[in-house]
Amino acid sequence: MRFRRNETTLNNRSWLGILMLLACAPLLQGCSEKEEMTIDRVRLGLALQPSSTLALIASEKGYFRQNGLDVVLTDFPSGKRALVEGLLPGNVDIAVASDVPIAAAALRGEKFKLVASTFTASNVNRVIARRDAGIEKPADIAGKRVATQKHSAVHYFLHLFLMENRVSESDIKLSFTRAEELPPALEWGTIDAFSMREPYISQAAELLPNNHVIFAAPGVYKQYDVVVASPEIQKQSPVVIEKFLRALLMAGRFVEEHEHEAQIIVAYKLGTSVEMIASGWGEYSFQLGMGQPLLLLLEDISRWMKAEGQITPNFLEMMAFDGLEKVKPQAITVFR
Repeated sequence: MRFRRNETTLNNRSWLGILMLLACAPLLQGCSEKEEMTIDRVRLGLALQPSSTLALIASEKGYFRQNGLDVVLTDFPSGKRALVEGLLPGNVDIAVASDVPIAAAALRGEKFKLVASTFTASNVNRVIARRDAGIEKPADIAGKRVATQKHSAVHYFLHLFLMENRVSESDIKLSFTRAEELPPALEWGTIDAFSMREPYISQAAELLPNNHVIFAAPGVYKQYDVVVASPEIQKQSPVVIEKFLRALLMAGRFVEEHEHEAQIIVAYKLGTSVEMIASGWGEYSFQLGMGQPLLLLLEDISRWMKAEGQITPNFLEMMAFDGLEKVKPQAITVFR
């Protein structure tokens, strides 16, 4: 009887061991897959502005790392600078830029790929002016010294803003400078007004607390921010693009489910107040996409900018759909 009791105990232990192994198999498999995940290093050029929310959230919440990316982030004062100073010279592999500098670069014959739009809004940009320059309403800008950043979203907005208020570009003294130089230029009085977006509008307002007026033009320009990749990384490492977009998709879900926390993160990253970020939040759409309106807008912008004899670029050929097709195929509405 003793022999049989030991044998029974042995059999029970054997079955128990087998059951434990079966129960742990999924966990062990998950650990194995985690260990085997390839971590790809990618250099990202990003503007510190609200339109960069998805990438800022993905970085802060660790979504890039969760999707197998080691992202080395370089920040720029604007999306144009991220494209022109980061991506095009080869200093970064991926950048996020708005539609206008993308169209301008395409007109110059630069080579890059459009991966997905990450942001749309139609009331982002503003014109801020000095009251002591005699500016109280938009029409008062005629004859004044107005500055902006050349071939950027705020430049195109200024063009449309003037048209909306029946002021000709030839009626203003237009100059171009870097985004970060505009608030002090307005404070010092070397310019009378400038066209820009946050955080530079708020910075200028703080420098001239009782001597400024801010103009908006909702709906005149629906702008897009777009993920732009070097042709090399898009061709040689398409999985990197897919991982990048999956991280942004996770960030998008976080923004939808934790709006206030997302605003806190963005405010911290931008070095500004949560109130300032929240004030414009309702105007923004943080969604991955590749739509026909973006394609048409790029063509419109290039026609506005191009010199005589220049040909409108084929933006459809510049669009790379592979990554978005794997991550969010329903977001592609471009006619192909």
